[in-house]
Amino acid sequence: MLLLIAALPVSAQDASSQIKAEIERMQESLKNKPISNPDLPNANSIIGNALSDSSAAQAAGRVYLSLEKLAQAEDFLQGVRSVDQKAAAIKDSLPAFELEWEKASVQLTALDKSARQRDWSRTPAGVRAISEAAQGRTLPLLEGGRGFASATKPRDGLFYMGEAQGEADFATFVSRLNLQRKAAAIPLRSVLPELVALQEKTNATFQPPRSIDMHPRFIALNSTIKFARELDSSRSYAGALYQYLEAVRHYGMLNPVVPDAARQTALRSAVTAELKKADAATRDDSIARIFLERANGWLNKADGAATDDDEWRAVRIIVEEVLPAYEAALKPAAPVQQRAGRTATLTLVRWPYT
Repeated sequence: MLLLIAALPVSAQDASSQIKAEIERMQESLKNKPISNPDLPNANSIIGNALSDSSAAQAAGRVYLSLEKLAQAEDFLQGVRSVDQKAAAIKDSLPAFELEWEKASVQLTALDKSARQRDWSRTPAGVRAISEAAQGRTLPLLEGGRGFASATKPRDGLFYMGEAQGEADFATFVSRLNLQRKAAAIPLRSVLPELVALQEKTNATFQPPRSIDMHPRFIALNSTIKFARELDSSRSYAGALYQYLEAVRHYGMLNPVVPDAARQTALRSAVTAELKKADAATRDDSIARIFLERANGWLNKADGAATDDDEWRAVRIIVEEVLPAYEAALKPAAPVQQRAGRTATLTLVRWPYT
């Protein structure tokens, strides 16, 4: 019986079983061939912890949280593997790196083109969103690898090349999950008006001392808004909505206030109620569920650890700001206000998605 189950095709497995099998595959890979890169001494523990978190979420029935943790592990593992496997051959030769990069570019560009033809008509929006976001990171990471190879040394670009492959592989894996949408589809559209409004709020908030004290949070917020706009411009509207809501969460984290004990009790009840509401909904609210599963995961950790202050702040933001933003984004878009006069856009390049 066990042999017959193991031999079942991927299409015959449910999504949770597919995710579990992928986690175990990566854990076995890490066990059989640990990362030995001296420049990344914590790589094994970082990847191992992400896989453990993914496994715990999968066991608890939090499919979307499990996928988010699995994405982190896949991205980082393939980045490090790329360095380990190719650095010795490339050494400090930029032409040798370019040959590897060209091969990866042909493959990943073709995959990106085919990914945009995927049929999402029967897929939950949350699955589509996570896949589109991963796919959307692929080519920018690949270009970033080329930039690092030229600016520093060729082997530095290999990590980003590997990450690009990891994101592409993960996007494909998610797109093939055996998870059918059971509720009515939500009306996906461009969220550009919301992104423009959020960027203006962010710019207005970027004032000392907050801009200094919370500089890393502003970097995360701005990069998420930028990524959401890239997804939106490519008409990857599920991914764009997902990243817009993530940007709303980042913006909310600029508020340092931690909910008090009474509010924490109310938030815990609210998360439970919202999850039940999503389960019973007649429409597909799986994108909202991505954030609810995160909140639920922070409130109910597998090891029984307490929810920390940052996690409580994030739970509050998800309940009080992300969910209302999601509901608003399902309504018809407000027109984008066009400003008079000429404008210029200045982009400061740091590195992809950090």
